Amino acid sequence: MAHVFAFNTAVQIAWWTGILFAMVSLMCLFVMLMLRSKAVSVSRRREQVTNGIEEVLFHATEFIGNTEKIKDENLPVLSSDDDIACFLQEWNYLQESLAGEAKTGLNELIHKMGLFERVLKMIRGQRLDRRLLAINTLGNLRDTRSYNILRPCADDADPVVSSWAWRAVMRLNCDTCFTSDLRMIAERKDWSPIFVADVLKDKESDDLSVPLASLVLEHYEANLEERQMSRLISYLAFTHVADHECLIERILNESDEKEVLIACLRLLHDEASLPRIRELARDDRWEVRLQAVLTLGRFGHSDDIPVLIASLNDTDWWVRYRAASTLVQMPSVSAARVKELTATLPNEFARDILLQVEAEMELLCFKPSSLALSK
Repeated sequence: MAHVFAFNTAVQIAWWTGILFAMVSLMCLFVMLMLRSKAVSVSRRREQVTNGIEEVLFHATEFIGNTEKIKDENLPVLSSDDDIACFLQEWNYLQESLAGEAKTGLNELIHKMGLFERVLKMIRGQRLDRRLLAINTLGNLRDTRSYNILRPCADDADPVVSSWAWRAVMRLNCDTCFTSDLRMIAERKDWSPIFVADVLKDKESDDLSVPLASLVLEHYEANLEERQMSRLISYLAFTHVADHECLIERILNESDEKEVLIACLRLLHDEASLPRIRELARDDRWEVRLQAVLTLGRFGHSDDIPVLIASLNDTDWWVRYRAASTLVQMPSVSAARVKELTATLPNEFARDILLQVEAEMELLCFKPSSLALSK
């Protein structure tokens, strides 16, 4: 009897489990259909708005400094926040695709349509995507009156919001605050260095060079943490060589931090640092030796050939490979000299890496070009 009862109980549990599973599946299917329907609806509305604003946006780029030629009845009707967001996305895309005076009409169009206040409202909203869109819009407008709105956003704890706000602030070209705004790249360790570099690349070197070099010097003397210090040094690539040359040489000779040394080696232009570079080619850390070898190859002095030959015996494969590649491409090293080294070097690893690089170079020489293929 107990076995029958247990069997009936198991059947009931399985039945109710199946019912529950079916209900959950139906609910998931219903939600998916609702989301799909919503996505299709949003896509259709977005397409309608886009079709209605493209002509106005392109006309705004034609009527430079005079959007009065765009009649009010031709302005698109943006009835919801979604429509405004769609318009601003297209506006920002066109803004960042143009240069010079072509942007003037687009900026005036924002004010003509009365969207400036709506953009400010979006910045104070809760939706992250809308906040970023509004921040980017104010940056592209390049109206210095937006500074007091954007600057607090650059102090936001969220690295995405703060970095986008900082980029917008830098686009405003507010000279009185430029130095203090630039300091943020040393203070914010959570910002992407690629993002920061992209912003600095768009600045005029004449405006950026001296303040950035001073910022690097200040934080070097303040013993800034290694990773952040190496990032700051790498940003000196956007400054004039005359403004950072002595600073790079000083840091290279004084510092022993791996990432800092690598950042300096990548930017060196002064041959006075060659003794220090040769010394670093024998450093205990393979990353430093690798960058030192590459830097010696960039200078291309025949006096450094013995250093490169010695690096062919390095314990790290990448150092050996880069040393061989650099050696083969040195102006004073002939093909006959490479053949001689390949045959006479006592170390097997050195001979093998030279043979590999030599074979790669030959393949590159015989590789047909696109022009040859077209004949």
